[in-house]
Amino acid sequence: MSTGFAQMASPAGTVPPDPSKRVNYTLGMLLGVADFNQEFAYLSGRDKWMARDLDGYGTLCGLRISLDSTAQGPRLSVTAGTAVSPQGQLICLRSAQCAYLADWLAANQSAITSDVMLSPPGSWINLWLVICYRCCPVDPVPIAGEPCRSASSLMAPSRLVDDFRLEFRLTRPVQQEEDAVRDFVTWLDQIQITNAPGPFPTINEFVSDLRAALMPATSPLDPGAYFHTGSPLNVIHVHPADIGDYLRAAFRVWVTEIRPVFHAAFPSQPCSCPGSAAPPPTDECLLLAEIEVPVVNIGPGQNWVVDDTSSVVIDESRRPILLHSRMLQEWMQSGLRGGK
Repeated sequence: MSTGFAQMASPAGTVPPDPSKRVNYTLGMLLGVADFNQEFAYLSGRDKWMARDLDGYGTLCGLRISLDSTAQGPRLSVTAGTAVSPQGQLICLRSAQCAYLADWLAANQSAITSDVMLSPPGSWINLWLVICYRCCPVDPVPIAGEPCRSASSLMAPSRLVDDFRLEFRLTRPVQQEEDAVRDFVTWLDQIQITNAPGPFPTINEFVSDLRAALMPATSPLDPGAYFHTGSPLNVIHVHPADIGDYLRAAFRVWVTEIRPVFHAAFPSQPCSCPGSAAPPPTDECLLLAEIEVPVVNIGPGQNWVVDDTSSVVIDESRRPILLHSRMLQEWMQSGLRGGK
């Protein structure tokens, strides 16, 4: 006997909810699936937007990487921890995870072969360890519908649980804003802060010199090609009493002119004027480490294995780290003690 209710399939090519819109409920309005999805998209979008724009992205706590030797070869481990992805997603790794490099090599022989061909004989491959956000459907419940259905169509997940994905990549993840932040700070470090007699540039002259040191943006974007180190910054002298004013001006240029070039717009519907330049692409995953793995082909064919005569190297130098406000507060206050 039919219940009179049927599960309506979403039409092909349905447009995702716009995270800039929220439901405007009026008494008597009937709310459906699309309305609930829209409200969630708005609330979730604002959370990610705030995390991404106000704080940035990076490892927050834990996620320590270690390497040990086992009978199955080198084993890489990642402890529990939290992070913010480049798209503003909070990622929680609830328990330690591990992976055997030999198993990954065995499952990716064809990709390894093409990658090793680009490497010097020797040989080694670079793997980038990343962590990504994902959600998983759980808690199936009965759903209404037509009779004579298969068992699989009688139930549907009622919840989506936050989850994660750890993976190795053969290409470095895109993190242009992280690279730009580091390069901009290195760039500013060239300014000479001195008590020596002037002349000192005015704020307007300082800003003009900053802009003059910027190189035209390349395609694809490359912070290393955008921030030109050297002249004129290394010949600018600033008196210590005035450094705050100069930094304020420099950060204004960063926020209004430089960050928009490298900051991938979020939410997905950019808060920008129609016809503006397309935002740069952003990676959904966060870089944890670059792993240099020595490999050897035991042949014939694609038989790459870990070379146990050389060491696996873990490089976390390009890993984005996001310090919480309390740590920054204490660090800034410590500069007032001990004559620093």
